[in-house]
Amino acid sequence: MEGRTEKPVLALGEVLVELMPATVGQSMAQAVRFDKFAGGAPATYAAAIVRLGGRAALLTKVGTDAFSAFELDALRAEGVGLEHVQRLPERQIGLCIHECINGQTSLVFYRRDSAASTLAPEDIDTQVVQSAAALHVSGTSMQISPSAAAACLRAIRLAHEAGVVVSFDPNIRNILGGEDTAKAVDEALGLADLITPTLEEAEAITGCSDPFAAARALKERGPKLVAVTLAERGAVLMGQEGGPVLCPGFAVNVVEPTGAGDVHAAATLVGFLQGWGAMRIGRFANAAGAHQVTAMGHLGAALPTLVEVEARLSRES
Repeated sequence: MEGRTEKPVLALGEVLVELMPATVGQSMAQAVRFDKFAGGAPATYAAAIVRLGGRAALLTKVGTDAFSAFELDALRAEGVGLEHVQRLPERQIGLCIHECINGQTSLVFYRRDSAASTLAPEDIDTQVVQSAAALHVSGTSMQISPSAAAACLRAIRLAHEAGVVVSFDPNIRNILGGEDTAKAVDEALGLADLITPTLEEAEAITGCSDPFAAARALKERGPKLVAVTLAERGAVLMGQEGGPVLCPGFAVNVVEPTGAGDVHAAATLVGFLQGWGAMRIGRFANAAGAHQVTAMGHLGAALPTLVEVEARLSRES
């Protein structure tokens, strides 16, 4: 990343170990063998930042169980900073089992009383947040417990007050936690510098089914950049200058789409920190997200490198 900062991007929230049928396209009911992958929105986001040339650190809680060790080993291999990860001997990491059939993903979570669900405001260190290059929070981490929602809001408020860039991915397609969680998400939307919802999420927030209208409505909340993602159609971005623009997507063979939104959001932040215009950011993020869907899992082969993203952009410019 040009002008790479020594400050890390801080990704806050729940990490998971994911189990998927070993045979691509097979349902959970049919599968007799599952492969495991390190995942969770902030983990995927942080690893993508590193792959794209930046520095990233994770702030979360995991257990001392074997699945937690597997997750941390995978993140360590990706170069993600783990100095702000707490390990709780009495808890374990959450699990997510999912299938992808004809490009449609179904998820089953096992996260009750997980380590990450104990995240609380007192776990948020002011100096850690205020010394970051940017803070990223996914709405999923606000939905796992009231204390986790409060922790996310404390971090967002601290970053906002200190002038640290705040990136927020609403992820409210299946919002849990009721009215309090909805209020937390709404406050986060009002404090963020970057908002990166899917069209479905943008419609749920704004009532606008048109991505251009949704982008305008979200921009009125005050962020510097809005990116409404449209899957294979690309994304509609709206920055500080001009109206919303459609940034075309890339045609790829979809193997497993989970995590593409996290990679897209990470690439959007990379471009934003470089001061790029909306179209350049959108195409860069679309290329990164397109790579993510071409392999199983979230880290490893599924993650795009900066070289791979630039090569895709060169081929299809």
